[in-house]
Amino acid sequence: RAALVRRAALVLIMSMAPSALGLLLLLAGSDALNTCLRAPPPTYGHYAASPYSRALPPLMHSPASRHAHLDAHDPVEGGEQEMLTGPPHEVVVKYFKTQVVRPLVMHCVIFGSSMVRHLRKNHAAKTAGYSDSSAARITWIGAAVNLFLTFVKLLAGLLGNSSAMLSDAGHSLSDLISDGLTLITLRMSQLPPDDDHPYGHGRFESLGSLGIAGLLLLAGFSFGASAYDALRRPSLKPLGSIALFAAVASILSKEILFRATARIGRRLNSQMLMANAWHHRSDALSSVVAVLGIAGAMLGLPVLDPIAGLLVAGMVSSMGLRIGIEAVMELTDTHDFEATQSVHRVATGIPGVQRAWQIRSRSMGGASLVDLAIQVEPKLTASSAHKVAEEVRMEVLNSVPRVSEVLVHVDTAPHDASCPLQTQVMQSARSHLEVEEQVRQELSQLRELTGVTSVLVHYLPAGLTVDVQATMADHLRVDELRGVAAVARRKLMQSAPDITAVRVSVDLQTEPASLQSA
Repeated sequence: RAALVRRAALVLIMSMAPSALGLLLLLAGSDALNTCLRAPPPTYGHYAASPYSRALPPLMHSPASRHAHLDAHDPVEGGEQEMLTGPPHEVVVKYFKTQVVRPLVMHCVIFGSSMVRHLRKNHAAKTAGYSDSSAARITWIGAAVNLFLTFVKLLAGLLGNSSAMLSDAGHSLSDLISDGLTLITLRMSQLPPDDDHPYGHGRFESLGSLGIAGLLLLAGFSFGASAYDALRRPSLKPLGSIALFAAVASILSKEILFRATARIGRRLNSQMLMANAWHHRSDALSSVVAVLGIAGAMLGLPVLDPIAGLLVAGMVSSMGLRIGIEAVMELTDTHDFEATQSVHRVATGIPGVQRAWQIRSRSMGGASLVDLAIQVEPKLTASSAHKVAEEVRMEVLNSVPRVSEVLVHVDTAPHDASCPLQTQVMQSARSHLEVEEQVRQELSQLRELTGVTSVLVHYLPAGLTVDVQATMADHLRVDELRGVAAVARRKLMQSAPDITAVRVSVDLQTEPASLQSA
């Protein structure tokens, strides 16, 4: 009995340790991790001072002693100097405390205080709730059930002498920790966009999912270690039926929680809720394996119980690996092929869109942010092209529910940014302001042409084309107008070799001088 109690305590400690570690890493953030990675290894030279630790003088190795000691005792700026004396392994431990642990704790405090200030200063965040109250409600229900199952399974494992049930108790405890992570990340992910997070706070869901994945992986490792120890030193005491009853109750309750949480997660398209739901399902599956192991052991095969514990550890670890991969894919902006296919189908169905390509997507908080390029008529005006792009954006948002934001780029011809020749041709082309200035200067030399109303420059694959709208002398006949237009066209193409076509039209909206005087 004492060995079984020690085994239960070991399972609980190993289950709580990864949970606490996951919470610490989640709060510390990437800045703290970078600080740890940037920390130099301990040497007997100058220590690189951390911004949160006191400066350390150089360490000298005394030939008369194998212990490191400080060579100088001069006071240092910022307070008394910290003595690093003792054997090398003690120096390393002290260095780790000052250069790694202390900055990590400080970063946790800074990160937590900044999040509190962030919530307080954001007026919308004060009244912000979950996008659906059912998300919080089902999570609180799951937390209550997990708390109850943790004590029931622990008691059943101790009284029933079952290592598989003790592993299940630790799994339920990790479920309880994951419920807490779910509540925190759901709250943060619902905050509106602000100056610090212009795209919103949806990535907090991915961080929470990654934290749950870490808890599952570490918990699976601890379960496997406990079951392996039980397999090497199996207990000769018979298993009690209370462990079997507790496992069956766990299967029923956790399967109900899985279905309820997964239904809400699919409706809200929440990766965090789906990860928590699969955490419930993994607990139910682990209880199924535990039932098989306990039943087999009660039939005279006690080795089946620790084997079932190993199977539970494998199932929990595989579930954590799958959830972790999905979270990492979202954090690394992995392409969403299903969303891009739907966006392409919707965009090409809009009138005026000749082609849609370069469609990119990234996920954030269960939603997809999409960028795409569309091709329209080359000589379409800028306002008309903007109208087509806006129609594409609104239609994608209305037709593809998982897309929350669309950025549409308009092209007038097929353009491949990865092609150096196309990029060079576009960059070397003159600006429309320069072309317009030259056109006005050349046409001002024609006496029959009294003014230039507008100049439109089109950048086409064959080169530049210019549409000129000009006013002519009032006494000119139609055939004379055609002649003036031909002269203007020829003059422009001779003066600008990059212009491949010119169209000159007469502006008839401007009233003649005779009518204005009348």
